[in-house]
Amino acid sequence: MDVLKKSWQKVKTNHGAPGIDGKSTKDIEEEGVDDFLKRTQEELRGKEYRPSPAKRVYIPKPDGRRRPLSIPTVKDRVVQMALKLVIEPIFEADFEDNSYGYRPKRSAQQAALEIRKYLNYGLTNVVDADLEDCFGSIPHRELLDMIARRIVDGKVLHLIKLFLKAGVMEEGQVRVDERGTPQGGVISPLLANIYLDRIDKGWKSINKSTRLIRYADDLVILTRYRADKTFSKLQQLTTKLKLRLNQEKTRIVDAEKESFDFLGYSFKKALNRGKTKMVTYFWPSQKAEKSIRGKIRKITNPARPIKVEEVIKELDPVIRGWVNYFRIANSSKKFGKIRLYGANKVRKFMVRRKNKSGYGYKEYPDEYLYRGLGLYRDYRLSWTKVLR
Repeated sequence: MDVLKKSWQKVKTNHGAPGIDGKSTKDIEEEGVDDFLKRTQEELRGKEYRPSPAKRVYIPKPDGRRRPLSIPTVKDRVVQMALKLVIEPIFEADFEDNSYGYRPKRSAQQAALEIRKYLNYGLTNVVDADLEDCFGSIPHRELLDMIARRIVDGKVLHLIKLFLKAGVMEEGQVRVDERGTPQGGVISPLLANIYLDRIDKGWKSINKSTRLIRYADDLVILTRYRADKTFSKLQQLTTKLKLRLNQEKTRIVDAEKESFDFLGYSFKKALNRGKTKMVTYFWPSQKAEKSIRGKIRKITNPARPIKVEEVIKELDPVIRGWVNYFRIANSSKKFGKIRLYGANKVRKFMVRRKNKSGYGYKEYPDEYLYRGLGLYRDYRLSWTKVLR
């Protein structure tokens, strides 16, 4: 019961949407959390528990396409979380250090700093790779075989199999596949990492002179020599694992001649200010800048029937999160642009709400925006080490 209680707290904190039963965490609180957890425990002990199909929804992507997302019921999320708490430490002990996505005490910032380090070491020929529909392509049988090598508890293995076979419901129809760990499930990232660890270990065994950095289904390989051979080896490895490289997004780059994007950062080697040596620079990518501008524009839309104080309250955590993520990079110029853009959008909001014209520089100077309204203003860079 202790594991289920801990799992409930984590699920509740995440504020997820309801699954196909329409029940939210708030609904369960009103009905009684203790009774809910007791019933769930009894179902698990009596081997009566059966996960419901996940609800399929689609999230718009910047390129106009839609990303499928699967939303389990709250009960299924609690059981998945309990399962994750039990098995994650077992697999964590064996995961490779080059994997950074969805792992405890690991982050995208650490992955970015590793890339900078190896570019500085001279590994400037890069395979910038993307696994096509990775979460939806992982074969169930091979995944379950991998898990069974480390987990001997039959009940745990049975639960994992139930989740993989639960399927998704879309437009009233349930679909069950032989492949995939649907994005949106609590345990899906861990299951994906368990399978993709085969890439990490496989690459380590066949190519020790290169460095592979992976964050979930995004990865880069850095090498000192010809990247076309590296690309061919990666294709062979992914094919062996029944995965596919996204040919549109995967490319070979010479980082001394052009930049490449990874995890929201752009990377490139160039001469330092003194023009004495080549160093690695990394900064918020064009896509990342476009994304934050879009969010600022949406929040500060003058047509919204809210007060400027509410706009600031909504805007600040969005800007803060973006800035904190990119503090470790060479972000001064980008930060300056976003700071100016955010301030001007807030000014425009106030001017339009008063049915006036102009930009509002005299009426609403920086002093008023930052001190009077409390608009976020900490755009300092951080050169401190990102700890694990």
